[in-house]
Amino acid sequence: MSRSKRTPDRKVFAMLAFATATIAILLAYKSWKGAETRTAVALQRLGRVPDFSLTDQNGHPIGSGDLKGKVWVADFICTRCAGPSPTMSSHFAELDRNFDRSESLKLVTFTVEPGYDTPGVLKRYAQQYEASGRWSFLTGDKNQIDNFAKIGSSAPTQVSRSESNPLQTTTFLLVDGDGVIRSYYDGSSPEVVQRLLTDIGSLLRETGK
Repeated sequence: MSRSKRTPDRKVFAMLAFATATIAILLAYKSWKGAETRTAVALQRLGRVPDFSLTDQNGHPIGSGDLKGKVWVADFICTRCAGPSPTMSSHFAELDRNFDRSESLKLVTFTVEPGYDTPGVLKRYAQQYEASGRWSFLTGDKNQIDNFAKIGSSAPTQVSRSESNPLQTTTFLLVDGDGVIRSYYDGSSPEVVQRLLTDIGSLLRETGK
């Protein structure tokens, strides 16, 4: 084939590549502007979480005082329960990866079956999701855990509840550095991570972090 016949093909290819790049830039700009607009929305104050003093997957004590000044997300699972717990933990793992270079966010998973979910069991469970140091899995005094889990089981986003354990809830709680709940989420929803990323960004901006 002669050079004169190849040249138009190259020009067409270049034009298509340019058009594709332009569309991609416009879509990215639209998505970024949308996220910027959502971030500007102030989050409500929905009540204070109860104080607690529990044990993490490494056998270390951790309490509500250790989270003071931190933005954190809480959920409630049991490691041997069928149902939404694996999905919820997968969503937490995605949040964990999104903040891999930040110390501004903490993730706190409470077991609703502390009699079975010992620190050793929770540590093995954490390893399945490649949990980083920001993600704590807590067990210990059942009354303290039940007191906390009741918040999730009565939240307006509650859509799933285990018959064997009524405190196993799909609710995620977003909590600010003063221990105040700022939003509830359905942790089993496919959109929960994107919603949380937006709201966490808003809350970090509010607190100047």
